[in-house]
Amino acid sequence: MSSHPANRRAVLLLCGTTAGFLLLDIHKVSIAVPAIERALHPGPAGIQLIQAAYVVCFAVTLVPAGRIGDAGRRRRLTFTGLYLYLAASVLCAVAPGAGSVIAGRAVLGVAAGLLMPQLMGIVQQLFAPAERGRAFGVYGMCVSLATALGPSAGGLLVSTPLGWRGVFVLNVPVGVAVLVAAHALLASLPDPGERRWPDIDVLGLALGSLALVALLTPLVFTTGRPDDLDARWLALVPAAGLAALFVVRSRRRAAAGRSGVIDPGLLRVGSFRNGVLVSLTWFAAGPGIALALTVYLQEAREISPFLAGVVLLPSSATSVLGAWLGGRYVRRLGRVLTATGMLLVLASTLATVVLLHTALPTPAVLTLIPLLQLGYGLGGGLVVSPNHSMMLMDVPPAQGSAASAIGQLGQRISNSVGVACASMAYYSTVYATGHTLTDAPAGLHRDALDLATVVACLFLLAALAVALADLRRRTRSRRATRSTTAPSPASAR
Repeated sequence: MSSHPANRRAVLLLCGTTAGFLLLDIHKVSIAVPAIERALHPGPAGIQLIQAAYVVCFAVTLVPAGRIGDAGRRRRLTFTGLYLYLAASVLCAVAPGAGSVIAGRAVLGVAAGLLMPQLMGIVQQLFAPAERGRAFGVYGMCVSLATALGPSAGGLLVSTPLGWRGVFVLNVPVGVAVLVAAHALLASLPDPGERRWPDIDVLGLALGSLALVALLTPLVFTTGRPDDLDARWLALVPAAGLAALFVVRSRRRAAAGRSGVIDPGLLRVGSFRNGVLVSLTWFAAGPGIALALTVYLQEAREISPFLAGVVLLPSSATSVLGAWLGGRYVRRLGRVLTATGMLLVLASTLATVVLLHTALPTPAVLTLIPLLQLGYGLGGGLVVSPNHSMMLMDVPPAQGSAASAIGQLGQRISNSVGVACASMAYYSTVYATGHTLTDAPAGLHRDALDLATVVACLFLLAALAVALADLRRRTRSRRATRSTTAPSPASAR
C-alpha cells in the first residue's frame, strides 16, 4: 500500500469508523430492550442472552483471529469478517423470535471478533511508533463518534414501524458502505509477515471460553423470580477450575516455546500489560450505565426510544474532543489523562442519578441530562484513546493484531461481566416483585437504576485505582531514570 499520508488517513478513518460500529453493537441493543420485551417476551434471561451472545462470541474469536491475521492473512480475515457481519445483521433484522435473535447476535459477535484485531493491526502496520499516539487519537475519535451517534439513530429506527428490528437494519447500509470502502482502500494492503498457519492453542481457547461462560451463567439466570435455581451459583466452581486449568495450560505452552491464548512475551511489555488491566475494569462500567439509563428513561419517564437516544447525543461531540485531546497529549500526560477522564465520568454518572431523584418534571430533567452528558463524553474520550495508545505504542507491528486481540479480549470480557452484573441488578429488582420491564411502576425502575449504577460505579472505581497505581509506577520510574542519568557533583567539576 502506498504510504501517501492521504491514503493512510483514509484507511485510518475506515478502521476507526468500522471499529466504532462493532463496539456500538454492544450498547445499542440496550435502547431496544423494552421494544424486544414487548414484541418477543424473552424475559430477563432471554434479554441477557441477546446481549451476552454478541460479547462472548466477540471475545472468543479475537485471539485466534489476531494470530491468523499476523500470520499473513490480515486482509482476507478483514473481508471475511465484513461479509459475515452483513449476513448476521440481516439474520437479526428478520429473526422471527428471541432464539433467532440470540443466534444472529452470536454470529455477529464472531464477525466482530474476526474484524477488530485486523483493524487495529492495520493501524499498527501503517504508522510508526512515534506516529501512533496521534493515529490512535484519530482512531479513538472515530470510535467515539460512531458509538455516540449510534443510540440516537437506533432510537429513531426503533420509533418507526421497524420497531426493535431497526437497530439491526441500521447495520445493513453501514456494512455495505464499509465493504465498498474496504475494497477500494485495502485491496493492495500488504499482509504482514510470512503466510503460514499459526500455532493456535485450541484447548487453551476452549478452557478460557468455557470459564467465561460458566462465570456468566449465574449472572444471566439471576432474574429475581421465585423459580430461580439456587444451584446456579455452583457454576462458579467449574468457572474457577477451568480458569486455573487455563493458566496452567498457558504456562506450559510458554515453557515449551509454543504460543498460548495470551502471549506472555507481550504481557511483559509494561505499557501493554497496564493498558489491558485498565481495559479489564473500565469497560465493565460503561455498558451497564447506558443500559440502566436508557431502560429507565423509556419505562419510568415514558419517553420514546428516539428521545432516549437524543438525550445521550451531546456526549458525542465531547467524546470526540476527548479522544483528540487524548491522542495529542498522551505522550506528555499519559495516565493523568485517563484518571481525569474516569473522574469526569464518575461525577457525571452520579450527578445524573441524583438529578433523576429530584422532583423536577421530565422536560426539565431531559434538558439537564444532556448537559451532564457533555462531561461524560469528554471523560470517556480521555480514557479510551490514550489507553489504546499507551497499550500499543511499544508493541512491534508484526504482533499488532495479536496484541490488539488480547487488548480487545480484556475489553470484551469486561463488557460481558459488566453488562451481566448491571442487568442482573436492574432486572432482578423489577422481576422479583412480579412485574416486568413494561409494567413496573416508576419508583421500582428508579430503585433498579440506583442498584445497577452502584454496580457499574464499583467497576469504574476499580479502573481508577488501576490507573492511579500505574501513574505512581510511571512517576517512580521517571524519577529513578533521572537520578541514574544525572551527573554526579564530582563529574560535573
